[in-house]
Amino acid sequence: GLISHQSAMPSYKLTYFPGRVRAELARILFHYANIPFENIAVQRGKEWDQLKASGKPAFGLLPILQVDGTIICSSAAIVGYIADIAGLRSDTPLERARCAMLMDGVQDVSNYFFKKYFEDDEDAAKKARVAAEFLKNGFPFWVDKFETLLKQNSGGDGWFVGSKITLADFALFNFFDLVSPLFGKDVKELLSNAPKLAALYCRVEQLPTVAAYLKKRPVWRP
Repeated sequence: GLISHQSAMPSYKLTYFPGRVRAELARILFHYANIPFENIAVQRGKEWDQLKASGKPAFGLLPILQVDGTIICSSAAIVGYIADIAGLRSDTPLERARCAMLMDGVQDVSNYFFKKYFEDDEDAAKKARVAAEFLKNGFPFWVDKFETLLKQNSGGDGWFVGSKITLADFALFNFFDLVSPLFGKDVKELLSNAPKLAALYCRVEQLPTVAAYLKKRPVWRP
C-alpha cells in the first residue's frame, strides 16, 4: 500500500529529455506512492552537452535520479530504488526472481522496438513502417507470452507476482501505455487477444494516484 513519509524525506530530482520513453515508469511510480520529486527536462544540444560534460550522468546517458547528493544512473536502477522506497517489492526470493524475469522481458522488448523506432528520429515515414512491422510481427508474440505469465498467478485475475501489486505490474502498464500512441491504437484494442492483460492494464490505470497523474501529464508526441 501507500506509505507515509516523514519530514526527513530526501529530495528527489529526476532528469531526462522532454519525453517519456526511459523516464516515464519512474514518474508513474513516484506519483503512485505520493512521493514528491522535481522533474527536470534537458534539451538536446548545448544543455545536454553541458550536463554530460559535468560527469553527473556516469555512463553518459539519461535518465538520472539525484537523491539528495547521490546520483543514480540507468532507468532500471532508478525504478528499482523507487520500488524499494514505495513498498513495491515482492515478499519472497522466488517472487522477486519472477518479478526480475518480467522486468527483463519488458526491457528486452522495449530495447528492441525503441532502438529501431528512434534510429532516424526525423524520418516519420520510417517510424511508421517500423511500428507497423513490429505490430504485425513482434508485438503479438510478446503479448501472448505476458498473458501466459499473468495467467500463471491466480489465473491472471490479480497481479503478475504474489498477491499485491509490484514493479512488474507497473512496468507492463508503462510499456503498453508508451507504445499505444506509436501504433495509433488504443490499449484495449492492442490487447484484444489478451483479456487478462487488458484487465490488469485497467486496474493499474484506475489506481487513484495513477489516474490523477495520467490526467494531468503532458501529451506525448514522440
